[in-house]
Amino acid sequence: MKIGIIGSGIVGKATGMGLATLGNSVIFYDVHESKLPSLRAEGYKTACNIKDVVYLSDVVFVCVPTPTTNGQIDLSFVEAGAKNIGEALRKTKRYVVVAFKSTILPQTTRTKLLPVLERHSGLRAGVDFGVCMNPEFLRQKSALVDFLSPDRVIIGELNKKSGDVLQDVYSPLHCPIIRTDLDTAEIIKYASNLFLASKISFFNEIFMVCKKLGLNAKTVSDAASLDKRIGKYGVNCGRPFEGACFPKDLDAFITFVREKGINPELLKAVRKINQEIAETAEMAAE
Repeated sequence: MKIGIIGSGIVGKATGMGLATLGNSVIFYDVHESKLPSLRAEGYKTACNIKDVVYLSDVVFVCVPTPTTNGQIDLSFVEAGAKNIGEALRKTKRYVVVAFKSTILPQTTRTKLLPVLERHSGLRAGVDFGVCMNPEFLRQKSALVDFLSPDRVIIGELNKKSGDVLQDVYSPLHCPIIRTDLDTAEIIKYASNLFLASKISFFNEIFMVCKKLGLNAKTVSDAASLDKRIGKYGVNCGRPFEGACFPKDLDAFITFVREKGINPELLKAVRKINQEIAETAEMAAE
């Protein structure tokens, strides 16, 4: 297929390169033009605007950042992308599927991004163009490997036709493909990230107990990780979870569920433990 990538950072680059490896024709775009020369040097097509990407694509993957500011998710980048894609769809005579890979809170695609696409395109979602929520589960240091060897692919679909197109894209990967609605796909991403963050904070709390009792926390965590129901990931005690995803997603989700009238006691404890471990690590480094 012809694949367009909007946002050529870690996720977008891995997605585009992975799909090119599977035999698709891929074109990249990023608002930061400095990211594009290296892709061109590797033989990939790039575009100078979103309209060209949409005109040349069967599926457009939106891979732009969704940072968290003061506990609130910032949708400005993904909404701007949806606006520009909508304007391009207005002049496109083909059925294009817009697939959001950016991490966004439940109900966002359906209640915020879909209306933006329809308003700026003058078209009907699900009839004139397709929409999917297709979360990513990539690690920063091994994004391309993770893309090509996924545990599963999640396709949140507005309608069956949209999902069918995306299933065709991913079928060469030979992994479980779970098709669901837009809202469910969004929360699956958060459930995955927040469980991993919780696991790290759990073992950091065990670390603090072991430290108080004079016990070897590494031996404890290594032994526990041999239980195949637990596994090795996240049991390295004494370090906070950091990076581009877990902290921001945790803050955004806590704010989101509190606004829904739910008090996320466990997730607040996960954040508190992580802050304590971060402070302890800073003091040890000084």
